[in-house]
Order: sequence, then C-alpha cells, then structure tokens
Amino acid sequence: MFNLFSNNRKETVPEWVAGLEETQQRWFAFLEKLEARMEELCTAAIPELKEMLAADEDTYQRTFYKIQSGINGQMQHIRRKAYDTYEEKVINARYAVRDGSLTGMGSDYLTGFTQACSDRYHRDFESKFNYWQGQLDQAAVKDYEAEYRRILSDFEQTKNSFACSQCGSPLTIDRIFFISTYITCPACKTQNTFEPGTSARSLQHIARSLAEQRTRHLLAAYEAENELERELYQANHELKLSLIFEKDRTVTAGKEQQIRANEIRRQEAISNAPRMYKAYLRAMYDEWNNITPDLKEHNEKMYLRHIASNHFPS
Repeated sequence: MFNLFSNNRKETVPEWVAGLEETQQRWFAFLEKLEARMEELCTAAIPELKEMLAADEDTYQRTFYKIQSGINGQMQHIRRKAYDTYEEKVINARYAVRDGSLTGMGSDYLTGFTQACSDRYHRDFESKFNYWQGQLDQAAVKDYEAEYRRILSDFEQTKNSFACSQCGSPLTIDRIFFISTYITCPACKTQNTFEPGTSARSLQHIARSLAEQRTRHLLAAYEAENELERELYQANHELKLSLIFEKDRTVTAGKEQQIRANEIRRQEAISNAPRMYKAYLRAMYDEWNNITPDLKEHNEKMYLRHIASNHFPS
C-alpha cells in the first residue's frame, strides 16, 4: 500500500498519526474482503441465473425474480456494511483529531488520510460494486429473440396439424394466434374453435419486451444525449465558479470560450433528446406491431397516449 504519511520534512510526527495509519490499513483490508465476497457471490450466481432464466417456463418468472431479489439483497447488505464501517471507523477517526489549528505536517497527514480512505471507498469500492451489480442485472435480461424463435418453430411444426371437427378437412392456420379464435372450415363452413398452445399464448407477454430489446440502441442514444445535457450543465457550473477568483485574463478567456461551446452543445442536447425519444417510441411500437399485428389498433392508441403524456409535438 502506498504510504500517504511519508514526509521528508524535519518535523515531529504527531502522536495520532500511528492510529490513523492503522485505521487506513484496516479499512483497506476490510474493503478487499468485501470486494472478494462480492466477486465470489456474483461469479457463482450469474451462470445459475442465466441458466434458470433460459429454462423458466413461467411467463412471469416468479421463482427467478425471487432468487434474483435475494442475491441483490446480499449485494446491498455488503454495500451497507461498507457504508456503516466507513462512518464508524474512518469518519470518526478523522473527527477525533482536532484539526482546527493543524498546520504543516499534521495538516498534510490528516488530509492524506481522509483523501485516501475516501477514494478507496467512494471511487474504488463503489466502482467494483457497480460493475458486479451491472453483471447481475445483465444476467436477468431474458433473450427474447431466442424465445421468439422457439415460438415460431413451434408454430411451424403444428400449424398444419389441425382438422375440422365436423368433416375432418384440414384447417389452415396462417398466423400465430394467442387467444381462442374461430377458424372457418373451407370445405363445410363449420366454425371451429382454435385453442392456441402455451407457446403461442406466451407471445403476447413477450412481444413488448422483444420490441424494446430490438430498439434498445435507440433508447440508449436518447439516454446518452440526456446525460450529456446534465454533464455539460455541471461542467459549466464548475467553470463559472472557478472564474470567481481567476485573475489571469488568458485563463479567463479560455474558460469563457469553453462555457460558450458547452452551452451551444447543451442546447442542442435539450432540443435533440425529445426527438430521439419520440423516434425510439415509434420504432419500438412498429416492432411491437410487426410481432403481434392483431394488437396494432390497441398498440397505436397506447402510442398516442404515450406521446401525449410526454408533451411531444405532433
């Protein structure tokens, strides 16, 4: 570990430094154990979650989500332990030192301790937590394309196996039905009730998710534009604050130019984001309609309500 308390100046090392050094070492070691626990938990859980999700025939995946919730609960417990320990050990140790009159080496020691422990937690530990949580979230994303292919395969294998209940003539099933439907016999005109199988019925439950999966790149582009607007706003806020005490005119001019450029791009993002989201919605509903054309009228009404609720121009 890098020793933040090393110093070549000939000053007396404050007595409390040894205690902070020990606290820092213990804190780093504690976080390493928590990180190892997260890695162990996730590397064991992720393959099982993927396998379970792929094999789960429950439309609502209730058992899967119950297990996933338990794993997420363990992750949050680990995170909470890090937070509680940081408050109890690091923050308390830092405030136990009276720093109001600290100067020179003493002030450097305390600043180094505070920064090192904070970075190890807020930057390093949180980064690893977010990585593993992201991996768990990804494991919970069902492959709806694979599910759709299975439904199509089942349909191809069974669509020619139905006959009229009255005369026995073959019935033509020309598309996937997911609700009970009357099929007219072309020979005797008898109305036959066609009951779709479990696979076909599941289509209406996965159609929107499949459409969203197919258009995720458009949603991601919108989210990135939205995030860029927030980042540019924050960047300009910090630049403006830095100008308050800036005396170098060259530096000031450079920062003001950057502020103007940021604001131009930020306004573009503000204008672009609604259009990008509307384009995503249109593409997603189009995909949804292609997957379940029988629901198109209903879906279009939903689309119009969605547009209206977001106050998009027509």
